[in-house]
Amino acid sequence: MAVSSISDLLGSVTQGVLGGGEDRPGQRQMAELVNDAVRDAGTAVAIQAGTGTGKSIAYLTPVVQALTDQKIERAIIATATIALQDQLLSSDVPTTVDALGADVTAAVLKGRSNYLCLQRLDELNEAALTEQQQLLPGSDAQSHLPSINDWAESTTSGDREELVPAPPAAVWRAVSVGPDECPGAAKCPRGSDCFAENARNTATGADIVITNHHFYGLHMASDGVLLPPHEVVVFDEAHHLPDVISSTSGAELSGGRFRNIARRVRSLLTEADVPDLLIRSADDLPDQLRGGLGSRMAIGAELQAVLLAGRTRCETAVKELRSVTKNAESGGTKIDTKTATRIERAMRMLTSLIDDIDIVINADPESTVLWVDGTPGNPTLKATPIDVSSLCQEWLWTGQSVVLTSATLSPEIGSSLGRPELTIDHVPSPFDYAELGLLYCPLHLPLPKDPSYPEQSRREIKRLVEAAGGRALCLFTSYRAMEGAAEYLEEELDADMTVLVQGTESKAELIRQFVDTDEAVLLATMSFWQGVDLPGDDLTLVTIDRLPFPRPDDPVLSARRDRLGSSAFRMIDLPRAATLLAQAAGRLVRRSDDHGVVAVLDKRLAVNKSYRWDLINALPPFKRTKEPEEVYQFLQSLDT
Repeated sequence: MAVSSISDLLGSVTQGVLGGGEDRPGQRQMAELVNDAVRDAGTAVAIQAGTGTGKSIAYLTPVVQALTDQKIERAIIATATIALQDQLLSSDVPTTVDALGADVTAAVLKGRSNYLCLQRLDELNEAALTEQQQLLPGSDAQSHLPSINDWAESTTSGDREELVPAPPAAVWRAVSVGPDECPGAAKCPRGSDCFAENARNTATGADIVITNHHFYGLHMASDGVLLPPHEVVVFDEAHHLPDVISSTSGAELSGGRFRNIARRVRSLLTEADVPDLLIRSADDLPDQLRGGLGSRMAIGAELQAVLLAGRTRCETAVKELRSVTKNAESGGTKIDTKTATRIERAMRMLTSLIDDIDIVINADPESTVLWVDGTPGNPTLKATPIDVSSLCQEWLWTGQSVVLTSATLSPEIGSSLGRPELTIDHVPSPFDYAELGLLYCPLHLPLPKDPSYPEQSRREIKRLVEAAGGRALCLFTSYRAMEGAAEYLEEELDADMTVLVQGTESKAELIRQFVDTDEAVLLATMSFWQGVDLPGDDLTLVTIDRLPFPRPDDPVLSARRDRLGSSAFRMIDLPRAATLLAQAAGRLVRRSDDHGVVAVLDKRLAVNKSYRWDLINALPPFKRTKEPEEVYQFLQSLDT
């Protein structure tokens, strides 16, 4: 098929969709790039496509046509968010398939722990009250069982996203299984109607499998056994990919893992010694980790002793569980299938924990960073690879065609994924940013390190919000800055202005309230810098308190900086800041008729000669200004 015909196919898909089939040169250019990659086995392409390009249709059109032409047998689409997965399955894929008259099927596949385990649910329902209390920690945990049972009778997918309201995480863990504990359908009494196995079987028969970056990272780390064979993989929102692969190819240990296993083991062993010893490890490990929260950690004598003791206790538990089966057989009896399944699950969890303890104890400081994440109540020791390039060279770039796409891609993404020669193709957004908005950097504010900056920046936010009549998303680089601004704005803004603050409600509920309230300002930290879509008059102002350079003491990044030496700032910190800043600014214009202001309240964007243009060039090409009155008047003109 000639490359030029992709434009005609794309026109068939976009006709009646995406603004009535309006011509989008960037979308057409992207479709041609993807088409070339899909039809040339082993080719890699990285495409930075601005907001409004229509990325999903641009990559789906050549993928669906290649499947139709039998140039490929299967494609994987990996996204960063559940919302995009749902959009692809329910809207974008059917639209593309129907427009092209293709006989192409699609399915979503997630990690096993996302699906209800009917066997675990059966065991909970059959357990005595005391055992239920052990397996369902929390005073009201058992109250969730009736709704889960009702849902289990009606759901066809078992996907926890269907369960509304969602149960607490501890309750969901009690009715699901992870990949480190499932014995497999053949050894499970409910294997024939297992939701996770059904999803896997459906995906194996599908032409397009929609998954997420995390699951693909686990697929790579597990030697390629989780996903069906495929010739093409497309990573949407690919700027997340290096960090996700790094996080999925390491190991982590927490007191919670020991405690969870102790609960599983207690009901299977008549002697309490083994689970009690596992509980001791569940207490001892956090005691060793709390002091290093958020920092790199070396394995000292005390921590090593705790880890080795935990390993020994896990080995003892494995032996005791094996003896249960052996003693039953020697006594001429046979353990029932359900108990055998529970024993198998517990042994798998124990073996996985032993393996992770070995990874941590034997970690090479040249290639792996040990650090403590989590909260004071549940600190987690993580072993994270400093460099995942060798893993990517083995499992990402061998044989299959790879498409990386996002509205923002770091120039270093190829190097971080083990393909330094990879270049980025830039395709234009259809939006006329210079006409749609202003990029405002107030030079009258002090630098962020100045003691007067917090107060003065809050005053500036107030003036901007008042000029906009609300409809503002105020983004912060720290919770402390957000909370300080929230307290100030709640006191200083007029009573008819609603101040919404991250943490007071769920993300979805805050966005709903923001959209439904005429004069509202939403204050948030990093989780709102990406994946928030507020088109139209709902949003006319985005403020950003500081340039989002990563923390200098970030454990994993500091280890990578140590490797790079003097080039670390330009290789690590600057690209990350540029990507985050561009993502935040991208919240403003989502449609061709959106208007507003992006205000970056950090004057380093305008005055720092060494990197300001790296950051400005990463942003949408809004008209730039440093004049407050111009901005206030522009915002007021929109509030009419």
